[in-house]
Amino acid sequence: MQASLYADNYQQRARECLTQAGGQCEMCGVRQGTWKLAKRSHEFYIVYLHAAHINHDPHNSYAELRALCPACHMRHDRRLEQVRPLPLKPRRQGYTVISVERLITQARSAGLTITPQEEGYAWDAGPFSGVAPDVLEALASAFHTLLMEHL
Repeated sequence: MQASLYADNYQQRARECLTQAGGQCEMCGVRQGTWKLAKRSHEFYIVYLHAAHINHDPHNSYAELRALCPACHMRHDRRLEQVRPLPLKPRRQGYTVISVERLITQARSAGLTITPQEEGYAWDAGPFSGVAPDVLEALASAFHTLLMEHL
């Protein structure tokens, strides 16, 4: 959840929504705390209800919220995507896809150079350098090294 997308009163309203629902999904009726078997991974999980924005307007302080289990919440969100297709379908509402090129460019503007190599990505930050299997690992490794040096 990206907190910046949500109204200031969302946490309080979400608690009220879940309480009013009596601990069960308002679409399928499954109860919070129920053990279920995931269809894809075939692993057990515990159902935790979500306070879902029915009109997909998280910024709205008076948005209509409904208590939904994760499966019903996903079905509800996917229904909107089918009605109003997005140019680049994000995996979930509220997430932003960032290209590797943009990540490398932004890192470079902060003084961290990341370059593709045959076996991963090399990073260089002043007197420190290293190699990582992917860009995210290179960023993490560089930040960790710089943090440890600072401490």
